[in-house]
Amino acid sequence: MAKASDSKGKTLAAAARLFRQQGYHGTALHDILAAGGSPRGSLYFHFPGGKEEIGETALTLAGEAVRQAIAHAAETSESAEMFVTRIARGMASDLEKSDFREGCPIATTALETSAQSDGLGAATRGAFEKWENEIRRGLERFGMTSDRADLTATLVLSQLEGALLLARTYRSLAPMQRAEQALKLLVTPANLV
Repeated sequence: MAKASDSKGKTLAAAARLFRQQGYHGTALHDILAAGGSPRGSLYFHFPGGKEEIGETALTLAGEAVRQAIAHAAETSESAEMFVTRIARGMASDLEKSDFREGCPIATTALETSAQSDGLGAATRGAFEKWENEIRRGLERFGMTSDRADLTATLVLSQLEGALLLARTYRSLAPMQRAEQALKLLVTPANLV
């Protein structure tokens, strides 16, 4: 028998994956339970706020996983070009592994719910803000000035989010590859200061 914490973790992982694939409104509680293999009673025990509480928690965890991946890319890169390349290729790899079913772990739900739910809106905003801040910190690590890093981080995140949407829609990595090339030009040494 799975421990309670295992049941909670499986529920959150299943919810995050399903929201990423089919959106918040396209995912029913029974879908989450079936995908997570959790008993119905555990859902209300761990998440008395129901689907919205699951959504907020799953989005926060998924957002943190991406933030950590961005931070790791910065720590293991030797240049700003390598940094943005690693982020773009990581996202492209995830998309390809899912057979183009799983784009951004936050965007689908953000588009559906941020204006309708304060809790879900806060979770999606928080994730995007953390990613943008992590990109900014990474760019500053490679010598980009603070003001320029603020602007560039927004451009990097916007470019990647748009490219993910196009790549998922087209079922092709070509938009991600073009976005990677554009981002490398954006962060060349001449553009760091």
